Parts: sequence; C-alpha cells; structure tokens
Amino acid sequence: MAPTPTAFIGRGPDLAHLLAEGDLAARGDARATLVLGDAGVGKTRLLEEYLRRTPLPRAAVGACLETSGGTVAFAPFTAALRHLVREVPPSPARAGALARLLPELGTAAAPDEDRTRLFEAVLSYLEDTAADGGGLALVVEDLHWADASTRDLLLFLVRNLGPAPVHLLATVRTDDLHRAHPLRRLLPDLERPARVTRLDLGPFGREEVAAQAAALRGGARPEPRALDLLCERSGGNPLFVEALVSSPDDGLPDTSRDLLLRAVDRLPDTDRAVLGLAALSGVRVHHALLAAVAGDLSEDELDGVLRRAVDARVLSVVGEDYRFRHALLAEAVREDLLPGRRVRGHRRYVTALEAGVPGLAEPERVLRLAHHADAVHDHPRAFAALWAAAGHAADAFAHPEHLAAVERLLELWELLPDPEAAAAPLGVTRARLLLDAARAAVQIGGSSHEALRYTAEGAEQSADPVSRAGFLLLRSQALKALHRRNEGLEVLDEASVLLPRGHPDHIAVSGARAALLYLVGRDAEARRAARDVLDRARAAGDRRSEAEALITLGSTLEVGRADGSLPLLTGGMGLARELGMVDAELRARNNIAVHHLYRLEWHECLRAEREFLDRCAELGVLRTRGPVPETEKAGALLDLGRMREAEEVLAGSSGGRLDEGTRRFVLAEIRLAQRDTAGAREHWEQAVEAVRDTDAHLFAAVDQVGVRVLTAEGDLEGALETAYRMVEREEGGRPTQSSLNGPGPLAGLVRALRRAGRAGEAEELAGRVGVYLRPSQWWSTPYGELRRAQALARLTADPAGSLGHWERALEMVRGRGLHAEEFLLLEEACRAAAEAGEGARARELFGRLEEAVGLLDTDAPLRERYVEPLRAVAGEPRLPAGLTPREAEVLVRAAAGLSNTEIGEKLFISAKTVSVHMSNLMGKLGVTNRHAAGARARELGLIPPAG
Repeated sequence: MAPTPTAFIGRGPDLAHLLAEGDLAARGDARATLVLGDAGVGKTRLLEEYLRRTPLPRAAVGACLETSGGTVAFAPFTAALRHLVREVPPSPARAGALARLLPELGTAAAPDEDRTRLFEAVLSYLEDTAADGGGLALVVEDLHWADASTRDLLLFLVRNLGPAPVHLLATVRTDDLHRAHPLRRLLPDLERPARVTRLDLGPFGREEVAAQAAALRGGARPEPRALDLLCERSGGNPLFVEALVSSPDDGLPDTSRDLLLRAVDRLPDTDRAVLGLAALSGVRVHHALLAAVAGDLSEDELDGVLRRAVDARVLSVVGEDYRFRHALLAEAVREDLLPGRRVRGHRRYVTALEAGVPGLAEPERVLRLAHHADAVHDHPRAFAALWAAAGHAADAFAHPEHLAAVERLLELWELLPDPEAAAAPLGVTRARLLLDAARAAVQIGGSSHEALRYTAEGAEQSADPVSRAGFLLLRSQALKALHRRNEGLEVLDEASVLLPRGHPDHIAVSGARAALLYLVGRDAEARRAARDVLDRARAAGDRRSEAEALITLGSTLEVGRADGSLPLLTGGMGLARELGMVDAELRARNNIAVHHLYRLEWHECLRAEREFLDRCAELGVLRTRGPVPETEKAGALLDLGRMREAEEVLAGSSGGRLDEGTRRFVLAEIRLAQRDTAGAREHWEQAVEAVRDTDAHLFAAVDQVGVRVLTAEGDLEGALETAYRMVEREEGGRPTQSSLNGPGPLAGLVRALRRAGRAGEAEELAGRVGVYLRPSQWWSTPYGELRRAQALARLTADPAGSLGHWERALEMVRGRGLHAEEFLLLEEACRAAAEAGEGARARELFGRLEEAVGLLDTDAPLRERYVEPLRAVAGEPRLPAGLTPREAEVLVRAAAGLSNTEIGEKLFISAKTVSVHMSNLMGKLGVTNRHAAGARARELGLIPPAG
C-alpha cells in the first residue's frame, strides 16, 4: 500500500511557532524563520503544513538547485519571483532591475548600476507585493546548497525587511554543514536581527513514531516490540520510518541507502532506468528535459513511468519539475548507477541540452550542459557552455558565481587539446579569462587578494602594453580596497607610462591616479593631476572623466574652506547624474556634506545629508547606500542638540556589519553626551564586535569612542591600552579625516591620568598625541582648528592656558546653532575658569550653560548631570524653584507685561529662545500662564511687591 502523505504527525509546537510568526507578519511586522534539521527530519513537510494554514494570502517557494556541477545564481529567488510576477507585475521602475533575474520582464537596467539596485528592487517588490495582497510567505528551500549570491541576497532581505507583511522562511540541512561550509559563517549574521527566529527539528520520539506508523498503515498501531525495533532502526527520522513501514521486506538493510532504495527496487526495470536518468540531474529535473533524455520512450510510456514513481512516493510534482522525495533518495539512486550507465546518461543530457529545452531558463540550461559535458570529459563543449554561463552570472551581478565559472574555465583551458582554436570562435583568450577573473574578484568584497593574484599573472604574461595597463588598473583597485593605497599609486604610475597619452584609456587612468593621490595625502599633486585630467577630458569630449575630475578637484581645494570647491563638486555631481554615474554622483554628494562640515556649517551639512538620502531613495539604493549617511546625519543632529531626533534616525537605520558598527558608535557618542556611561559602554562594545577584523578606518573611530567611554568609567588601564592601539595605528598611516577626532579623547585621558596622580604615564601619552597633530590639510579647516583647540585645552596643565583654548573653541562655535557642541564646551570652560581663579568669568559661563541646557532636545536629565554639580564650583547661588539666572530675567520682564519679542530685544536673544525659557520656567513654577507666573514670582521674592 502506498503511504498516505496527508497526515501531519508531531511538530505541533513547531507549527504553532510558525503560525504565530505568520500572525505577526500579517500585522505588518516582517519576520524571518530558519528551519534547521538533519536530512529526512521533516523540514519540508512542516513548511507544507504551514503554507496550508498560514494567515498570509500569498505564498511563493523557491529551491536552491543542486546540480553537482555548480549552482544557478539566485535560483530560489528567480523561481519565487517568476511565480509572483505572473500575479503582480512589477512597476516599470522595478522591472528594469528585476530583468537581470527575469529576462522576460524586458531590457535590464543601465550597465552603470550594480547589485545594490538589484537587491533593493527585489526587496521593494516583495514588500509591495505583500502589502498589495495582504501578506506574503516566501520560502527558500535547501539553503545549504545556496550559491554565494543567494546567500548575500537572503542576508540583505533579513536585515532590511521593513514594516511589511512578509514572512521569510528558509530550510537548512544541518548534516550537510561541514566545518568549512560557508553557511556556518553566515548563520550567526542571519540570526542576529530581532525579527529572526530559529527552529531546530530533532527526530521523532516514540509516540510520534507510533503515530506516523499508524497513519501509514491506515490506523494500525505497531505492537510494542515492533515499535521498539522501528524506533531503533529509524532513529526517529521520519523519512526512515516511512521507508521501513512501507517496505514489505523483513530483513534489515545493510545501509540507509539500501533502505531508501527499497521503494525504487520494487519498480519495473524501465522505471528504474528513467529514475537513474532523473537522478543524474540532481534532486529536480524539468519535465521537458527528462522527456528529451528518455527519448526512447513514448509520451504515454513516460507518463506511466512517472505516475508509478509518484504513486510510490519516489517523486513528487513541483510545477514543471519532478522532484525526488528527498535529496537522500536522489543521491542513493545516482550512486547505485553503474559507471557505463552513468556515462551514457550524461551524454544523453549533453545532446538534449545542446539542442535546447523548451521552458528551461537559459542560465540553468548552459550550466547543466557544462556539468554533463564535463562529466564525460567533453571539454570543448563544457568550455563553450561554461563561458555562456559565466556571461549570465555577470549580467545578473552574481559576482561570486561569475568568478567561480571563470576559474573553472581557466582549469578547462589546460585540458583543451588546442585551447586557442577551441576558444577562438567564442572570442576568448587566456588573457581575457584572467582579466574577467580579476574584475569579478574586485567586485566581490573580501576577494581582493585573488584579484592581485590574477592581475599579477596577467600583467606578467601581457606583451602588449595596453593589455598590461588594463591589468594594472584593476590591480590598483584591489590594492585600494586593501588600504594599500601607496602601492596602488605606484601601479597607476606604471599604467600611465605604458599607455600612450593619446590612448582613450589614458585619461581614465590619470583620473584614477589623481583620486588616489588625494587619498594618500599628496594634495598639491592631486590638484595638478585633476586639473590636467579635466582639461584633457574636456578637449577629448570625455564627459565621464570630466565628471570624475571635477569631483576630485573640488575635494582637494583647501578642504572645507575654499570658495571654489563647492561649485566644482556641484558641477561634477550634476554631470555625473546626467550621465547615470551613480557612484560618482554619490561620491560628490558625500564630499559636499564634508565640505560644509569642515566649514562648521552644520545646518548646510545636515541639508546635504538629507539630499543624499533623498537621492538614494530615488535611485532605489536607500537601504544599501543609506546607512552611512544616516549615521552621519545623526551625528550632525547630535552636535545641533537634537538628540531625540538623532536617536530616531539611528533606530530606523539598518545595513551590514560595518553599518551596524557605525550606528552603534554614534549611539555611544549620544550616551556620552548624556553622561550615561553604562549605555555608552554597551553601544561601544557592540560597535567593537561589529567592526572587528573588518575595516581598519572604522575601527580607529570606534577606538576613539572607546577611550572616552573607558576614561569616563574610570578604567584608566583599559583606556590606556585602547589609546596606544590608536596611536600605533595612526603612526603607521597618513592623517585622515578621522584623525581630527583622535587627539580629543587622548587629551582627555592625559588629564584624567594627571588628576589620578599618574603624571609619568600622562606625560608619556601627551608626547604621543603629537602623531595626530602633525601637519595635514585637515587641520587647516575650521573644523580642524576647533578640534585642535579642544585637544590643547585638555593637554594644557595650566588652568589659565587651558581656559584660553576653551575660549577660542567657544568663539568658533558661537552663533552657529551647535547647541550640544557649545553646551559641552561651556561646561569644560566653566570648570577651567573656576580652577584658574576667574570667578566672575566662571559665573558668566555658568549662566550661559544654564541657558544652553534648555536648548537641547533630549529626555536625559542633563541639568542634574551637568549644571547642578557645577553650580557650587562656579560660585553661583541657587535661585528658588530651580530657576536659572536667564529664566529669572525672562520671568521678571514677562511679569512686567513685555511680549516675547520685547523680552528678546532687551536680553539680546531670539523670541523663540524666550519662548523656550517661558515653557521651562512655567513648568518649574507649576503654573500654566504668564499671569500666574508673575504672581508666583512675587511670592518667591523675585519681584518687589507693588507700591
């Protein structure tokens, strides 16, 4: 009797968990669930039951393809999207990007765009489709077979799914996860977001085995001894329970493979032969492909074979495909084939696939053709098919799969009897393969070392100077990614010499060289080189190089100070936008924000960051390009005193590990400004974890925050260790933008060491701070001058000298609306004035501090943490009801009947500031209007009685 597939045994709590997650998703709280377990444990059956009961109206399923010869890039998402677009066609704006996965949607997006646009288009389409239909369950099966691009896209979706009714589910076969399996490294990142849950499915217990056996036997529960034997032989694995129960044999199979093959062995010889052919395709085989391979059978005969296989629970029907009941069964059938039958089967596939298979996607066809041709050592056919597969991977921005295909092509090149003759019709040379491998490696984050290997071999073997220059240009990009910029510059110098000045690529190489000169701090050379590139690009009509040169030149002109830099940056940005140069346009927008930052134009910087984010949204890359400018925007809001708004920005930010590191250290800075050292430490530690062993530049910024956190906590040993790590890193590199923020934390630690009586350590560290203060373009900016003044104020042991530096810093920020920055400077300056014996100045600064705290938008009790502890130090008497001197002045004039505008004119402050003071003082006095405030002031003696 054929087993009945309808009974759902056990897994009640697991199903309840999935349904609860589905309910949350249906309410607009996107969820993701990883379902893990050994082969045959019932992952697919659980998801089938969930999809039957899910509260989400739409569902789509895609499986990772296992072909033994490679994986089809994005296979599960392509299958799921193809199903969905039949119901909900994408908008024209989305279709252009999605066409890279679904060619039937039309022409793919512009070649200048990259996988960020593709990933965001997939995400936005899924969110739109879910919202339009009331919810979507998206299943990715067999993630253990996933290609690298599928893993990247899945991680992107998990991190960035917004408030949309989407439930993303993925199954993983854990017994396939060997120590070096790439999914082992990915799982912790997949599980990190709060929206992700994990289900680990174990084997059935005794009662569940009994219930499954009873369902398979039509209700008859096994006898106790038989049940004991069934549990022992199956290990509680539902797949093995089913095989044992459905088998009429009483003998024990030698292996689990023999057990699984029992269902196949009972079928006729012809059926077993067809199943052997199907198994050579992997777990799945397309109907038209199987029909072509089994061409000696009539349609009716093939239908009969397949019907018997489905009834025997060997195969199941999935759309246009047949799928083996389980991957273990497909493996068993394939391994049971004799060598001769296996070779003949592969040859049949080669013939069928080369002729074309209706309904089989072209990327899958050529990849399968390459695999089967390779299996029978037909290397010329395998080479041609794999070259086509590499092209499809490149078109889909599947850079890891493109690189893997090209690396295999390089191996096949050595196996071809006459490689030049075989590759000539394809227009392929070995140099072209090396160049493609290097280019793909450059495009993959973390593969720059492979790019160096391929560019070294290619450059060495290139007799043609132009070809050699092409390898060197790619080599410079890989070196730049590895932060070996000076080496990259040497390589570009060599490429520039190799190319004739009139060569079309010479301008582009010169432009890349100018940009790199700027990055390594050779600013005067960078300006000369950028001007030369600009003149030559305009003369040659090379508008792309013109845009890049404008941006580079605008970035090098006295950063943040020169009036001429902003027009150059905006001009380059406009030209890049016109030409569709997304990377160049966003680089210009970032540098415009930096331009304003270094001029201490925070409001303009904030506006530039907002425009950057708006443009990212227009381009469809907000969730990939937006996290860093979002954190920079939050940093500007912090300095402006808008702490609440800054935290709201960071709460909505998402992205990869580096983006999370940036987000966390800005949150740590906010907590430091609020004097919440415990909260600051928590965010700093998470930032350290996020950026560990990743980005040296970002780690330096995180260390700067770490020194401040540890110093504030009094952990001077930990602060010293972190400080010297910062110094050593700075000594080994050139001054960068982040260098400007380095001296402040170190100088604060020097001051703390002096106060703790550790003068020797303090002076030793003070001497090392100079590595940050060495001359560079950054220190010549207003922002650099401000940071230098703050550092010198902390380093100067003499209170009077320290006060002078604080006064200089205050003068630089006054009137710029930098409320938090000014507030923190006032607190430091007031202490310095008191220590210097400048009582009157200390009281004046304290009064300004009391005013400034009212301008900060935060829930943190800054008055209690900053102002009140300083009152006695400043020698300032305490006013009744906790009023500040400025609030008392406002109250007296309000009681006299003056309007906010009139009060502002008397006190030389704005009417808006008067309004803030009025709100604060009425809250302290417990009144709700100006008349009651005046009466309360008279009661407190602030206003003399009438008459």
